[in-house]
Amino acid sequence: MSAINSILSELQVGEPASCDNLSFVPLFCDVQEDFTYITLEQGLETSAVEIEELDGGARVSDILFRNLSDNPVLLFEGEELLGAMQNRILNVSVLVSPHTKQVLPVSCVEAGRWHHEESNPSKQKFSAANRVHYARGRALENRAVSMNLQATREYRSDQSRIWRDIDEKSARLNVHSESSAANAMYVSKRTKIDEFVKAFKHTSSQVGSVFLVDGKVSGLDLYSGESIHKQMLPRLIRSYALDAVDSSTSRTESESKPKDANAGQNAERATEEFIAQLSNSWTKRFKGVCMGESIRFMDDRLTGSALELDDRVLHLSAFALPEGEGETPVRNQGRRVRPLTS
Repeated sequence: MSAINSILSELQVGEPASCDNLSFVPLFCDVQEDFTYITLEQGLETSAVEIEELDGGARVSDILFRNLSDNPVLLFEGEELLGAMQNRILNVSVLVSPHTKQVLPVSCVEAGRWHHEESNPSKQKFSAANRVHYARGRALENRAVSMNLQATREYRSDQSRIWRDIDEKSARLNVHSESSAANAMYVSKRTKIDEFVKAFKHTSSQVGSVFLVDGKVSGLDLYSGESIHKQMLPRLIRSYALDAVDSSTSRTESESKPKDANAGQNAERATEEFIAQLSNSWTKRFKGVCMGESIRFMDDRLTGSALELDDRVLHLSAFALPEGEGETPVRNQGRRVRPLTS
């Protein structure tokens, strides 16, 4: 049984919690945190990492990451980097070797800027946002990266689609940014987003979370241990919260639904169904950007990926595809994951 098969089959679903139209379902699994690495946040706080534009000239689709520490650094797909010549998000989860200079594949989430805002070179590096990219955008990016991996073996997204999606979401939320930055939406809706952050809490032994918007599964994130999940949870909540705010803003008064007395049970059942669907998806392995392998989940109704190293799943993310996004047939390109057992 592969590491992914094992962890999916052993997941336990906890008691759901809800705030407005966003629901949160904790996931538990008995895993051992026996692999030492640091996260992007930890690396930046201790000056153990540096992130900047490429040495030989900036490119929209790549940035330069320096790991100055004695430990590997684990970066998560969707993490947003602010500054330099424009804000970017990571196209894939990456484990960067100690004392390594690594080019990382990224996507732009600020179409209207291509210059440094700081004149001092020491201040022209990237910093980390307090969130990952919003979940619907991650789903579109994840799907595009998987398709490009199959076609070209490159971790590239559909950049024009990302820009278009940010523009459309900004318009729905009535948010304007001179540089078309996704960041502006989080700033504008910060008060409401903070309500969601306060509503959902990490639980002891929790290693993953599933989020539902309007009662439908949006996505899942699973980490290699409890401490990493606890660190990443506020960032995840902000991601899904923006989609929840978008959905409630777009919904007309006539579309408002009364509270469902069985919302908790329905959320738990939907989570179990999503995990089973994920477990039955086709997968294909690709060489990771640095250490490990990237496993891509391929299905008509979901998209996802996992970073695996030495039979350890360091990060797994999966998303329900927006309607109409799963039309490209990919099932004959991979291998089916063993189904969950009862």
